[in-house]
Amino acid sequence: MKKKRVLLLGLSFLCMAGTVFCGWNLYQEMKPRVQAERVYAQLREQTFRESADAAVKDHAAADSDIRKEPDFNTLLQWNPDIAGWLWSPGTDIDYPVVQGADNDYYLNHTADGARSIIGSIFMESQNRKKFLDDVTVLYGHHIRGGRMFSSLSGYKNQKYYEEHPIMYLYTPQKNYRVEIFAGEILDGQNGTFPFMFESTDAQDKWLKKLLVSSTFKSSVVVEEKERILALCTCSYEYNNARYAVYGVLRDMEEVQNEK
Repeated sequence: MKKKRVLLLGLSFLCMAGTVFCGWNLYQEMKPRVQAERVYAQLREQTFRESADAAVKDHAAADSDIRKEPDFNTLLQWNPDIAGWLWSPGTDIDYPVVQGADNDYYLNHTADGARSIIGSIFMESQNRKKFLDDVTVLYGHHIRGGRMFSSLSGYKNQKYYEEHPIMYLYTPQKNYRVEIFAGEILDGQNGTFPFMFESTDAQDKWLKKLLVSSTFKSSVVVEEKERILALCTCSYEYNNARYAVYGVLRDMEEVQNEK
């Protein structure tokens, strides 16, 4: 009887130790996410509150259905590497876009420069900062829980695309409506993006190939010389797989004037 009691106590201790160990591991995994999201939440509050206050002072319509653009004066003072702000309504994508001197720094630093495995949404270092290239590429981690660029994987499903066909890109120079038109799984080891097309034929050839491999169908037509935004994150179909979602940049002011 005594041996059985000792055995039960030993098993209880092991269970408690296992629970504590699992809890500690979960805490260690979640801690950087919580810290990073706290930074981004504070930045959203400050940036959009100040821009909304400015709009009211300018007698702009307070009940407008269009989201107020971020206050880039505040953002650029906070970090001059900021190139824009990307927002996808109805998803967790609502982040500043930064561009570093290389593609390594913001892979493991948040937009305030703090070291973090969460990283940032960052622009390909070879792209021009003002989104002037034929294809501008943004990278972001696939983080469990829907943060950063993890929600992009939803575009592997036609229904998800139909529910989220539009994103918005705000920049210091101009604001864009991003009309999503394709998504593809590609090899992160060998896959590359064409930043500039040599000719219209080269663009057409690239687009046709992309549309054939797209994980969803779209009625959006990319016109000649229109610029494209590519959003890239990790995918898990095979080793080094990536998933990229593509949208055409359309001047928000021009789109509104056409309505």
